[in-house]
Amino acid sequence: MATQNLRTEIKPELIPTNAGFRTWAAPPEALKQEVVPNDLFYVRNHWTDAPEIDINTYRLVVDGDVDCPLSLSFDNILAMPQQRFQVTFECCGNSPVPDYWARSTRTGSVMEMIKGHGIMGNAEWAGVSLADVLAKAGVKASAVEVMFEGADHGPDETVGDPPEVTYERSLPLAKAIHPDTMLAYEMNGERLPLNHGFPLRLLVPGWYGMTSVKWLVGIHVLDHEFKGFYQTERYMTQNGPDSPEYYTYHTKMKVKSIITNPAPGEVIPAGGYTLAGAAWSGEEEVVKVEISTDGGATWDPATLAPRASSYAWFRWQYQWQPAGPGKYTLMSRATNNRGETQPMEFPNQWDGRGYGNNMVFPVDVQVK
Repeated sequence: MATQNLRTEIKPELIPTNAGFRTWAAPPEALKQEVVPNDLFYVRNHWTDAPEIDINTYRLVVDGDVDCPLSLSFDNILAMPQQRFQVTFECCGNSPVPDYWARSTRTGSVMEMIKGHGIMGNAEWAGVSLADVLAKAGVKASAVEVMFEGADHGPDETVGDPPEVTYERSLPLAKAIHPDTMLAYEMNGERLPLNHGFPLRLLVPGWYGMTSVKWLVGIHVLDHEFKGFYQTERYMTQNGPDSPEYYTYHTKMKVKSIITNPAPGEVIPAGGYTLAGAAWSGEEEVVKVEISTDGGATWDPATLAPRASSYAWFRWQYQWQPAGPGKYTLMSRATNNRGETQPMEFPNQWDGRGYGNNMVFPVDVQVK
């Protein structure tokens, strides 16, 4: 009697990246796709439980330095002109360590704490222009910033102090009234998932993900600079006492690229292989991606495909013919239209937080 080989299909799933299960990275398989599926798109929350909002009683308050304060229902927002385009998101803490690809599995009683390229992704978003909402309210000439209030709150995840804080961040007025800054209610053709801010979130194209406030309940126009906890105490780098600027506050995403093919553990055939990946640069345009297959000793240009929108990542490919079997170190390096290129090493930061890490990342592969 013939023996039947039974095979269990292993489906990709989100990867937890901290012990508090507040951040989940997209698996490597998801980053191979032009658009990352909703169920595999990275999640970054400041508290474990996402706030659940009743769509029937939901109101978005717009007030502050405006002529006509608003209280908008979800239907009011849906009735406004819609815009739709792809945007690449990246968490400011998307800082890889060299052994990330080898550690994308669960070990022991606690999930592996991985900081890798998966805390980012590309999706198609739909919603209304924030500028249209602000126009309804009538922004006064004295306004300088717009602050956004989420429905999520609790003790700070790092130190537990302050004991109760709401997630709030602000944008300079020029970015807030840019026509592409969006109030999004749809993700990849579906209603916005709970972990991505249902029913409404701010979407700030080209800026790091923490600026795109989720579960949006308040828009407050200010005539002064906002100094809230998550504006000044988090998502900044301490440069050190000898630096002219003691803090660097991160906003626009830096130029960066990743290798998505080969996948972790994939064996490269000696007969040739198509390397592939993605590159992005926030508000700027990627004009060049270079590939090294010898650990950075030499570089060759990759082929860039047209991107889907001004804020979507570029996909790239490179036809590689290995010299023979053995171990190789692959790298990708992107350059934007401002002449900014990924650094080979991440600059030392006085506080060691690693925010905004866009260094060239080595991927070791085996050719057989």
